Amino acid sequence: MAITLGYLGPRGTFSEEAALLYNRSGERRLQEYGTISEVIEGVGSGAIAEGIVPLENSLEGSVAVTLDLLSQLEGVLIRRELVYPIHHCLLAPPGVNLSGIRRVYSHPQALGQCRRFLQEKLPEAACCPVESTALAAGLAQRHKGSAAIAPRRAAELFNLRLLAEGVQDHNDNATRFVVVARRDHPPTGRDKTSLVLAIPDGPGSLYRILGYFARRQINLTRIESRPARRNLGEYLFFIDCEGHRLNPPLKELWPQLEREVVFLKLLGSYPRHGRPEA
Repeated sequence: MAITLGYLGPRGTFSEEAALLYNRSGERRLQEYGTISEVIEGVGSGAIAEGIVPLENSLEGSVAVTLDLLSQLEGVLIRRELVYPIHHCLLAPPGVNLSGIRRVYSHPQALGQCRRFLQEKLPEAACCPVESTALAAGLAQRHKGSAAIAPRRAAELFNLRLLAEGVQDHNDNATRFVVVARRDHPPTGRDKTSLVLAIPDGPGSLYRILGYFARRQINLTRIESRPARRNLGEYLFFIDCEGHRLNPPLKELWPQLEREVVFLKLLGSYPRHGRPEA
């Protein structure tokens, strides 16, 4: 039986493109969902075996809903990561040119990533945020004087014309996607571990905790704080570090973290980017 891989739909989104890349062997059956929450919760409930969701973008930062759900739900772990280059296109129905565009639809992050292009080329057009780039393409198809910022693939799916390609403000724009499942990945020798923790309130608490990583020569590749959603001023710290939870030195550090912090949750150990195949 084929493994079911959930992704944020509809067809024509960068999430679908990332899912197609991850499933390039064709062994998985793709199933689209309407929200990131539905994808992650589908894995947690056992409705699907895997889900692929955006975690962070090099320009716009982290995807808050993904971080929040991973920190809250039990039984959902990161199994893979892949970094997908983002190339935005300006799409419009046949017969519409730049001077005829009155509104531009896209996902809020996509609009933010193309801010300079929109200000320079379409200063009078209204920017209309919607839930996905594919939805934006569909709206542009149906509404006169509209365009969409979306992947090139959306032009084929929605019968739109490519007006401009590579309209993102920075050419090194990329989104990091993670594959979530009920289990994380066994050690490969080239791994990364993600975790979230909360520290005791007090002078130097964060410095002390980070020192435990430094003394064991564990390289931190990312650290970010998010509100704990309890009391004002309480934060969770999301950390990515090199190594696997089952291997030293991270394996040896884990019991010490459990003693020293007020909350600790493993988000998964998995191969570092560069190995997207299953």
